[in-house]
Amino acid sequence: MNQGSLVKQVYGVLLGLALVASVLGQDKIRELEQRVRSNPKDESALMELGRLYHDQGTSGDDDAVERSFECFDKALAIDSTNAVALAYRGSLWTMRARDAWWPPSKLNHLRRGGAELDRAVEIAPDNIMVRLIRGINGLGLPAFMGRLPTSLEDFIVLLRHPALPEQTRELKVAVYYYAGVAHKRADEYDRARELFKRAISIMPDSEFARRSQEELRDM
Repeated sequence: MNQGSLVKQVYGVLLGLALVASVLGQDKIRELEQRVRSNPKDESALMELGRLYHDQGTSGDDDAVERSFECFDKALAIDSTNAVALAYRGSLWTMRARDAWWPPSKLNHLRRGGAELDRAVEIAPDNIMVRLIRGINGLGLPAFMGRLPTSLEDFIVLLRHPALPEQTRELKVAVYYYAGVAHKRADEYDRARELFKRAISIMPDSEFARRSQEELRDM
């Protein structure tokens, strides 16, 4: 796989994280930007604004990527142990890899993103969002990057997480779908089938259910 298609594949899976951006829209972004202007150390506003720009960035908006970087850089300047901010910034490095034209830069950005995602998990190994972001990133990389075992670990942790049943249907269907992909990539087909069927049962009309059906037909 060439590096151009590699980055496109990473972005195909990252797009699954943008579950609410279209609902919140530009009005919410303007509101949060005003909050940050009024109080540059408003960490909660920086985090929410950074997530919204991150979601815009998954669709190819490189300006949103840079704005998201600014938000998470500021959040990490306030609290260097903010694992969620670090995980999102790791994801943003993957977006920079997508947008870079020089192949060595693409690879360097991907490696830096992986390192920041690993550090985020070290800081907060039980955080659902941190594990989900790292797990999805790993699934978007080719075998030579060696990230499949890490992704598989992330989704095993997520499936066993005691707080998973309390999460939204949107988050749960994403977890089950991507966990199915991870197990399928690891040639654990029975487990993958079980997970895809679970994703379908949670939200039968969702995009993740449609993708799960496709995965099942391909097995």
